[in-house]
Amino acid sequence: MPDDFGDFHWICQHAPLPQCNLFFNQLWNRDSEFLTTLFPTSSDFYNQYDVDVQSSRDDANVMTARRDSGTGLGANCEIPWVSHRGSIGDVALVVLSAVALIVTVVLISLASRRRAAVGRVELRLLLGGFALHSALQIITMSSLLEQGTTALTVLSAIHIALIVSFFWVLLGNAIVATQVVEDGTPAAVVPLCVIAALFFAPTLYIALDIGLHWTETFRIDSSDPSSLRSITLFVLTLIWPAFAAVANLGIMLFIVSYKLREVKPAIFYVVAFAMFVGGQVIFFLASQPLCDASNQKVNGAFLTTFLNIGAIGMIYLAWLMSGASFG
Repeated sequence: MPDDFGDFHWICQHAPLPQCNLFFNQLWNRDSEFLTTLFPTSSDFYNQYDVDVQSSRDDANVMTARRDSGTGLGANCEIPWVSHRGSIGDVALVVLSAVALIVTVVLISLASRRRAAVGRVELRLLLGGFALHSALQIITMSSLLEQGTTALTVLSAIHIALIVSFFWVLLGNAIVATQVVEDGTPAAVVPLCVIAALFFAPTLYIALDIGLHWTETFRIDSSDPSSLRSITLFVLTLIWPAFAAVANLGIMLFIVSYKLREVKPAIFYVVAFAMFVGGQVIFFLASQPLCDASNQKVNGAFLTTFLNIGAIGMIYLAWLMSGASFG
């Protein structure tokens, strides 16, 4: 990844992250010099529009390029906006996200029946967050909404804030599992929810500021139009989730292996982590090859979603086994 720390340019050229929708909207509503960043002639997807430094937002070819754009920013291959260039959107992602939503609702229902289980309330909060993420990614990552619109920008900001909060709830589940406070009580649930809100609100503001360009704080530097640098968003949405996932694994392995002397739950937690990491690798490194191979029909997002479903399932199974050991 050739970009500097905090730069999303390479990332948005290779993976359909909702963060990219924020940058797209800011650049689209900024000066014309950013048009070549949005629609580079070096891209196989955008070279037909012939956007150059003399182009204006009002030019017909530029307007067409924006309407055809999918999730991402200046990528070599994108899934076009639905109904444009023969696109029906990222159907594979929509289907897998719907499956993820259904599976998660089923797991929440099953967890609710285990009234005496340790960490039941906290796990349901985690599953609820994953369900909301699955629903939102249908809208923000599957080329169903037009790029450069307020609707997509706001929904992407909400999605991003939810992801950041989700990883706190993941880590919070591990902290509660240490029994530092009694699970299911206000002493456990209230801090979990309050801190989640403290992650959600600032992230939402930052994301909206980037996408809607409310202030100059998160303004992309016009002296380097190809740089999509936002260290704050980078840390919140990429570094923090990675840290939370690793910390969750470490804490849960300590609990089930050292304190409970259980092997099977530990295996499930390791498998869940491996599936999560594998999904991220596919998402960032295989999205462009898959997009090219499928003629702009799919990218790595649906495989990542599939692996995330598996990871959530492994976490649930590990919870069942470790909960029985606690009992």
